Amino acid sequence: MRTRLPLMLLLALAVPAHATEVYRCVDARGRLAFQDQPCPPRSRQRILNLPTPPPAVPAPALAPPRPTRNAPPAPPPRPTLPLPALYRCIRATDHKPYLSTIGDPQPYAVPLAVLGIQPMSMSRGAPGIGAPVPPSGPPTNLVSPFTGYYTWVQDRCAPLPRAAVCANLRERMDQLDTRIEHTFQFDRAPLQHEAETLRAQLQNCR
Repeated sequence: MRTRLPLMLLLALAVPAHATEVYRCVDARGRLAFQDQPCPPRSRQRILNLPTPPPAVPAPALAPPRPTRNAPPAPPPRPTLPLPALYRCIRATDHKPYLSTIGDPQPYAVPLAVLGIQPMSMSRGAPGIGAPVPPSGPPTNLVSPFTGYYTWVQDRCAPLPRAAVCANLRERMDQLDTRIEHTFQFDRAPLQHEAETLRAQLQNCR
């Protein structure tokens, strides 16, 4: 039985200790053949020693896939609180401005002298003597044995625009951070709670 083998494969292989004999035959017409038996008569013969192929090496076992670490969960979004309503008020007694969370402050009694009004003489009488009482109708003059007449006044307030509210919250946040930084650890809890409330409100100022 003749077996033809690729020429380039035979030339590329070296001869190891264990080899297989292959006959290289060239007949009278110059045709080349490789076979495992001696060449026929009138052929040029050459014996080649081909290496015996090594036993197949089993493929290495694949390592089990490493368990993938789950990415840490994303931090929950910070809670959002609605912006507080802030009002710019003008004090009735001295016309100085201040900020308030109440847009309709209650009337309060002040001595007439505070408003620059000369009180009437106490000898003319008055509807009542003592501490001021809440008004039940239009402003009423009250009398005090110490400072003269009182009258009812009320501060005037107007709502702040959104940008001004946000600016006020940021300013309070900066002041609060400074206070927390300079406060003992065991006294920080209420300040930190207030800071969390401000941060939740500031979420609406972006």
